[in-house]
Amino acid sequence: MTCMDTESESPGGLNLAERIRRLANGRNTIDVAQFQFIGLEAIRNRYADRWSEKRDRVARIARQFIARRIAAEDVLIAGADGFLLVFGTFTGFLADAAAHRISKELNAFFLGSPDLDDMQIEAQHQSMSVDDFANAFGAMIAGSKDLAAPAPVRTAPAEIPMGFTPVWDAQRGALSTFFISPLDPATGWPMDWNYASHRHTDMDELKLKASEEAMRKLFASGKKALVGVAVHVSSLNSQQSLSRLMGVISKFDPALARYRVIRVSCVEPGYPRIYLEDILRVLKPRIPYVAIGLNWSEPDVASVLNLKPAAIGFTLPTGALGVHGPKADAFARIHAATEHARHVGVSVGVEGDLLPDHAQRFAQDGVNHVCSPRIWPTRRTLPPAEIWPASRLGMDARAETAA
Repeated sequence: MTCMDTESESPGGLNLAERIRRLANGRNTIDVAQFQFIGLEAIRNRYADRWSEKRDRVARIARQFIARRIAAEDVLIAGADGFLLVFGTFTGFLADAAAHRISKELNAFFLGSPDLDDMQIEAQHQSMSVDDFANAFGAMIAGSKDLAAPAPVRTAPAEIPMGFTPVWDAQRGALSTFFISPLDPATGWPMDWNYASHRHTDMDELKLKASEEAMRKLFASGKKALVGVAVHVSSLNSQQSLSRLMGVISKFDPALARYRVIRVSCVEPGYPRIYLEDILRVLKPRIPYVAIGLNWSEPDVASVLNLKPAAIGFTLPTGALGVHGPKADAFARIHAATEHARHVGVSVGVEGDLLPDHAQRFAQDGVNHVCSPRIWPTRRTLPPAEIWPASRLGMDARAETAA
């Protein structure tokens, strides 16, 4: 998902200045966020000989964390004491909000993780010219060992296995929807593709094709289930990739259309509503049930509901509902969104690493669908819908406490 450039050459043969100029796409300025660790010297002295191991672990975790939260067009560069993020999509206050949201979530994650709770990071956003960028950050780029060579471009090979992650219908007490999930071939666990590669369209196309194959097989056996595919918003906002994906969708069995769910995923706060409106206009004639996946901190849910999606969903990052996470804020925001959505007839879903008591709370607050691989693990094949009453959450919670 990130693009690592050397200071002189990039995979396309462009030097960094040209790479950034292309990223600017004709604008006079580009938006940059600098993430720096706070009090790093004191921490380094405290760990002494153990600092090297600590530094490498923290840097790896922080880079993975940030990379999962940026767009395909963004450029993430690792430096000696932090990271540099060059925005390819956001500008102005949207870039500033994104930078501070990432740093806030990362700090909450650090505080909730053993041996990481002494690390904190701050974000500084600024708009600057390409020349000013080169003057300000040239030394940082030159000193980054991660930029010694271009990162290999990962593809989405056809041999990537697919699983199906259950979504619990909280109001009906059933597992009736299953979202197709790429699996890590080595571990069999769900792959976080948003981090693994910026080539979302490749993976989105694979998921769409695999979902059709799985649906045909399940329905041929006389069984049924709703099948969901999360498609990255960047794939749907590009005319070229949208045409490519619609070419796949056009070959779907129309008799199964009402059993399909497409979720427009990774919609960041403030994402232009006109783009979402265009996406829904294209998808709805072929896929009646189209959902929009939002960041839980989205400040303007009302404008998304005005677009009349079938559902909206909120993704909670790891640690958000932990002791040191923004738990109260998350529950309050999602509860308010659920109340608003109920009045306009739109379903609400929540997904993340949730515990049974979290799922119970969301169900009580009126959330329609809950997804947590911790509670409902990913299946290796597409299963039929099954009854799963809310009473089982209480039993699972007691079982976890006993363990």
